[in-house]
Amino acid sequence: MKFIPGFEPDPSADGKSCLVFTEKERALVVNPSGNPVHDHRVLKDLLRTEQREDEIHLGTLEGKNLSAFSLKGREELPEGLEWTDFIAVYRDTGHTDQYPLSRGKQLLEWNRTHRFCGACGTETLLSDSENARRCPDCGELWFPVIAPAIITRITRGDEILLAHNANFPEGLYSHIAGFADPGESLEQTIRREVREEVGLEVENIRFFGSQSWPMPHSLMMGFTAECTDPLAQPVPDGVEIHDARWFTKDSLPSIPSTGSIAGRMLIDYIGKGE
Repeated sequence: MKFIPGFEPDPSADGKSCLVFTEKERALVVNPSGNPVHDHRVLKDLLRTEQREDEIHLGTLEGKNLSAFSLKGREELPEGLEWTDFIAVYRDTGHTDQYPLSRGKQLLEWNRTHRFCGACGTETLLSDSENARRCPDCGELWFPVIAPAIITRITRGDEILLAHNANFPEGLYSHIAGFADPGESLEQTIRREVREEVGLEVENIRFFGSQSWPMPHSLMMGFTAECTDPLAQPVPDGVEIHDARWFTKDSLPSIPSTGSIAGRMLIDYIGKGE
């Protein structure tokens, strides 16, 4: 999908399409093929109802103006459409096509949670030239929140460290991840998170790639690192991490899908040396 972000509708665009969210952006409308992008005309009656809360222009998608709408609840939909959890749709969407979904969800969430100035309490106004809400009283600008987070693929020779987080489904394992604290560099975040969650020390930190992860507004930055102690064994913290082990390519547990950077990092690990 060719998506070009923008702040105002393009008058030369060939029509209008939309993403429709509800329940604080936790669900959205999809068609039988799982596609969440719809011709605006198909849902125009739904979007006129009193249940509609917000509309944010996102840019153009395949030559059409694209907007994200938010409804208060799961309204009845035209035949053939259904409500689906956002995270399921996002994970099943190809990496390059996730951009408008992530932008829509995060801008709606920001618009919903920044209606009033955090400094003086005055109702804020939406800027028409940038992603900002301005306070007309004290002049503060409130930009969308983006929370930096790291995810780290840790190897030791041919082995890879994978952990089961308390929030994961049964049997699923992935990399160590966590949010950056104020004042930290990303390298410091990696060393702290790995030490806190599994009691290991790592070195040779290298950048792998990044992914917007709008749950609700994270930017996930992937790294690789090495544990050089041949005898080191992970010690789960027992709070966030319930289990952590060294695995090989031939003994991998259930792993994340390639719709996440975690899955792509694992596929890259599996493909090395082949």
